Amino acid sequence: MAEKPTHEEINQKEILPKASLAQWQTTFDAINDAICLLDMNGKILRCNKAMESLLKKSSEEIIGGICWELVHGTDKPIKGCPIVRMKKTLCRETLILEVDDKWLNVAVDPVIDETGNLTSAVHIISDITRRKQAEEALRESEERLARAVEGISIPTFLIDSNHIVTHWNKACENLTGISAAEILGTRKAWSAFYAEERPVMADLIVDEASEKEIAKYYEGKYNKSILAEGAYECEAFFPDLGEKGKWLFFTAAPLRDQQGKIVGAIETFQDITERRSMEKQLRQSQKMEAIVALAGGIAHDFNNLLTVIIGNTQLALMNVIKDEFLRKKIEETKKAGERAASLTRQLLAFSRKQIIKPLVLDLNEEINEMEKMLKRTIGEDIEFLTVLEPELWKVYADSGQINQIIMNLVVNARDAMPQGGKLTIETANADLDENYFSEHGIKETPGHYVMLAVSDTGSGMDKETREHIFEPFFTTKEVGKGTGLGLSTVYGIVKQNNGFIWVYSEPGKGTTFKVYLPKMKGDEEPEEKEQTPVDEPGGSETVLIVEDDDSLRNLAQKALDQHGYRTLVAENGEEALKVGKEREGPIHLLLTDVVMPKMGGKEAADRLQPLYPQMKVIYMSGYTDNAIIHHGVLTSELNFLEKPFTPEGLARKVREVLKSEN
Repeated sequence: MAEKPTHEEINQKEILPKASLAQWQTTFDAINDAICLLDMNGKILRCNKAMESLLKKSSEEIIGGICWELVHGTDKPIKGCPIVRMKKTLCRETLILEVDDKWLNVAVDPVIDETGNLTSAVHIISDITRRKQAEEALRESEERLARAVEGISIPTFLIDSNHIVTHWNKACENLTGISAAEILGTRKAWSAFYAEERPVMADLIVDEASEKEIAKYYEGKYNKSILAEGAYECEAFFPDLGEKGKWLFFTAAPLRDQQGKIVGAIETFQDITERRSMEKQLRQSQKMEAIVALAGGIAHDFNNLLTVIIGNTQLALMNVIKDEFLRKKIEETKKAGERAASLTRQLLAFSRKQIIKPLVLDLNEEINEMEKMLKRTIGEDIEFLTVLEPELWKVYADSGQINQIIMNLVVNARDAMPQGGKLTIETANADLDENYFSEHGIKETPGHYVMLAVSDTGSGMDKETREHIFEPFFTTKEVGKGTGLGLSTVYGIVKQNNGFIWVYSEPGKGTTFKVYLPKMKGDEEPEEKEQTPVDEPGGSETVLIVEDDDSLRNLAQKALDQHGYRTLVAENGEEALKVGKEREGPIHLLLTDVVMPKMGGKEAADRLQPLYPQMKVIYMSGYTDNAIIHHGVLTSELNFLEKPFTPEGLARKVREVLKSEN
């Protein structure tokens, strides 16, 4: 077997110029990568110190040896050997190998002489174990991140520093309707949220946009997030997201490498459309409640004033006999006060503080009385028709509530016909059996009903809208054009009166609401408790008047004084107790307002009753609270006088109660 050539023999072959040999060795010994020079048969001609360390052999043991024998321990080139491939391509060839728990990057570069012939090759081996470990750690980290992002229920996506979407979880697909397959690898995160291209918050984070630039896109409605430096959060409406747009709360934060450089961004979303809707409804409800409270308060105080006005005009009429001109003027004033009292009752009905008094009613009469007002309400561009059953059965209901039903349905019909049309109100008697109710899928009692229908030729409604129209706050009208309470109020009143309501409607074909109320049995007034006839309203008993309104208190005192009663007065419940305790003689009747400062009328009556067991009580008010109204109906055992009242009416009520046995 031939011996290995010596260094001198190799040099003599002048594979490398002698002048550069020492320079070559010095230079490559300083390099950390293992480098050797090979001939075309794979024989090692030169090597550096790093190669000696890698192979754990001296240069004398390495030089002259065959590459694959020394490195791989094989008698022929391994599969994919870069030396073999380099001979064919005359270009650099590389191979990554795992050897003894190390990862090596093997590169072979051709050495070509001046004539273009391949003479030898430079073999470079780099230890890339740390890099591979880092890559593996990064890969595992990215896999964990991908699993984490995919596993959370919050819509989340990630982009890299080039705005390319790298992660898009299932929740994001569900929110936007855009699949991961459609958007991963693209720069089109915006397309899931906007109809036209514009940056999403993550894009601005990657670009390290200033607050001024962020404010430009989000109209200043953003906050710096406390979650991470450089992160922002915002609530915004996305009109192009979904069919009707969505409100989203979103947070975007930068992703940084170990040196703190931004390498991407993460953005998360929460669909807050329902929450915003509820907040809007709550604000609307609070506004309505404020209006209701204001209306009730105004009506209560206004009733006090009207009682004084009407009462004093009646007293004046009692004293005016000969002056016909003055009498007419006073009568006109009295009529104006009575009309104002009627308006006040409507205001109380709106505020839901009216006194509910079910009576036997003829719906035709209610409609006829409202006709002029209804025509003014709908305007001249809508034709108004009534088709009323001549022999209509009676119902037992509150007149004010019936008026609310009619008015709300008429207003609803008017709003459905902005360009004009025809509005028809109909009444009819209806005998409904079990088949009718089963066909319509509703649970009601078969029997005799009175039908009230309001029809329009307006825009109509689709099935989905019809399913929600009686829900509180549901409205199809523009913002500020409707509260969503009208039909829910109608529904509540109808159900309270043991009836039901049905709607027929199709888009473009108008709408008909049919209200069915139970027929009044016997068409007769319900029996009322027997009352003592009152011929002469005067008397001599002692009456304690408790009223916080000075004018009203003075009117009541004056009216009762004129009818012979002895009167005591107090401006509130506490003062009434003081008067009662100091009184030596009897108090036959307490006439008290219901709602007063310091102490209400009910509490004052309860505390005075033990001192005067035989004392009777009359409560008076323009509206009542839970102290004297139970489920919207006056309790039968309480005597009540509705404001405004006349002096004559007050005197008769006092006489009636004093003469009663209870």
